[in-house]
Amino acid sequence: SIRAMLTAATPAERNRVLQHQYDALSQRVVEAQAALALIDTALGCEHGDLASCPRFRAVLAERVRHP
Repeated sequence: SIRAMLTAATPAERNRVLQHQYDALSQRVVEAQAALALIDTALGCEHGDLASCPRFRAVLAERVRHP
């Protein structure tokens, strides 16, 4: 948090706080990109039912394998 960053007693502590925030944000970005890929695939699907779309199923399977 900003408070933790601003009240860190030492530069090393501040860097630990920043690294933790960086890592957490990076993970959220990865998850959001995966979700966007899934949505993009669904939007491009021409099948009447997503469950029968081989491309969507492949992207979904990959997402389940590597969350």
